[in-house]
Amino acid sequence: MPEDNKVKQKQTDVIDKIWGIFISLRLVVILLLVLSVLSIVGTVIEQNKPPQEYYHLFRPETVELLAKLGLLDMYHSWWFTSCLALLALNIIACTMERYPLIMKGLRKPNTVLDEKLEAGLKDSAKIRYSLPSETVEKRITAIAGKTFSGAPVVTDTESGRHFFYEKGKYTRLSFFLTHLSILIIFGGAITGSLLGFKGYVNINEGETISAVKVRQGQNTDLNFSLQCNSFNVDYYDNGAPKDYRSDLSVIRNGKEVIRKTIRVNDPLSYEGITFYQSSFGSIPETVTLEIRGRDGGSLGNVVAPVGRQVDIPRSDVKIEVADYREHFHMQDGSEAGTVVGVNIYRPGTAPEGVWLFEAHPDMNRHGEYSFVVKNIQLKKYTGLQVTKDPGVWMVWTGSVLLVAGIMMAFFMSHKKFWIRMEKDRKGRVEVTAGGTTNKNKHAFAAEVAGLIQSFREVSK
Repeated sequence: MPEDNKVKQKQTDVIDKIWGIFISLRLVVILLLVLSVLSIVGTVIEQNKPPQEYYHLFRPETVELLAKLGLLDMYHSWWFTSCLALLALNIIACTMERYPLIMKGLRKPNTVLDEKLEAGLKDSAKIRYSLPSETVEKRITAIAGKTFSGAPVVTDTESGRHFFYEKGKYTRLSFFLTHLSILIIFGGAITGSLLGFKGYVNINEGETISAVKVRQGQNTDLNFSLQCNSFNVDYYDNGAPKDYRSDLSVIRNGKEVIRKTIRVNDPLSYEGITFYQSSFGSIPETVTLEIRGRDGGSLGNVVAPVGRQVDIPRSDVKIEVADYREHFHMQDGSEAGTVVGVNIYRPGTAPEGVWLFEAHPDMNRHGEYSFVVKNIQLKKYTGLQVTKDPGVWMVWTGSVLLVAGIMMAFFMSHKKFWIRMEKDRKGRVEVTAGGTTNKNKHAFAAEVAGLIQSFREVSK
């Protein structure tokens, strides 16, 4: 029926258009440019750092904006994953489009040098001999065999006898190897994302941890303990860090099973989990606060350990030190120096979180109290990046295959060479020879010219 045919034709046209998009070079270029730009952004903005490290670099509202856009964990964002998925589909579509045609050419090569094929060979030549055909055949095939290893495909036709030589046949599959390697790398990345984890942990000197908070927010048990025995840092004369290192011990069942001093790019690995030296710094151990009443009179000092509630003198109000920032930026962009984040607990009300400024006590009035930061007792910590990536071997395998595919694509070629032997009108042996290649045509032309010159010297 005509209407049914029109509907089927429209459906076919839509499918062809979609297929055309996925096999187009334009899509590849666009996706690669997008991924390149995103990778640059991901390099400039370090990924999956602890929040306090971002607050040292950016204003709080900037950190919140970057987090909402997914730029602090972009390699696991939906839009980055979508770009990779589109690129994978594009690779699969291009492979499916080219694979049947190339395989057909590999399985059924044109072994006969007919007139049509001869007309397409730029460097073909005809040579006539007065020697017997058996002698000519034996000598020229011996010469050709030195360049093209293996026996030729011999075909007898009415026009004469044809010899077909081929070299680098399977280099045509370099595109397939390259495409497959990229998909394996993607598969390794997905495996690592789903079955592995990546997180950051800060360990104070002498302390031990047995779990890590990963990017999804939950704690992951390590099945062993990691202890920071000591942390040391060396500085240049201008104050920049020169080298920082952590002496770590892996403890299992109460015994030390491995110990290593790690540096940047020299991590510790145990049971598939790797600890990289990532950062360092200082955090408060205790904060001494002077608390004043409404009239400005001192109510006394309190020493508040971080994360523990302590009583404000002469009241049922409690205070807890919850955060610390060495360089705090105000909303107008100005720096206010060191601040301490505290929670104030009043009976019957929700906790109130406020910032206390060390250098600006006049800004520390909150309700009936004002606070003066008298002393901050700091302790050093080492910042470690903790990763488990079961897909890393897939990534390495894909990388090796990718290098092999690129080497094949750029430095190896598919060479074909034909020889046709027949009799001319005078009964002499006439040899027609020529070849073609898919890459480096200039060098192959010189190679063919050398073979033909050797063929000419057969009769001498």
